[in-house]
Amino acid sequence: MMVLESIENMTAEEEFSAAELDRIAEQLDPPSHALTEMVRRVANKLELDVCSIYVLEADRQHLCLAATMGLNQSSVGHVRMKISEGLAGLVAEQLKSVSVAAASKHARFKYFPEAGEEKYSSFHGLALCDEDQLQGVLVVQTVEAREYSGEEVELVSAFAEAIVPYVKRCRLVEYING
Repeated sequence: MMVLESIENMTAEEEFSAAELDRIAEQLDPPSHALTEMVRRVANKLELDVCSIYVLEADRQHLCLAATMGLNQSSVGHVRMKISEGLAGLVAEQLKSVSVAAASKHARFKYFPEAGEEKYSSFHGLALCDEDQLQGVLVVQTVEAREYSGEEVELVSAFAEAIVPYVKRCRLVEYING
């Protein structure tokens, strides 16, 4: 059985376990490919239109799109923003979650046409921190403007917590040492 086939056949309970995330990380290299599979998994489980990870660059002043399910794949590694701009930047600045039902109406909204994000309304972002040190930002979005349910926020938060070590590894391999 191919790696991706075996990953796709997992049950929902297995999706966010540390052992399963380790398995994905071991089987998919470089780390950005593993992150892509991880965001695909959370987007499918929660029926989200977009799930993306932005990593903090070595200068600690910029975020770079490292993995996405739902945005244009060609924008991975190319969409960059200062921490002082955009909703993902706001999450990074405040080191706490930000949820906006109609993102385009928020003062910190920033549109990246190359990502193809013009059709997405809702935004929920979480800071990915390791020992209080920002590593990146997890963003989920949907086409329709909506509030995220408590259960959805809980699941996304659990996923965010579980992927921090992989985001840190990706930063070290691809954005700091690379």
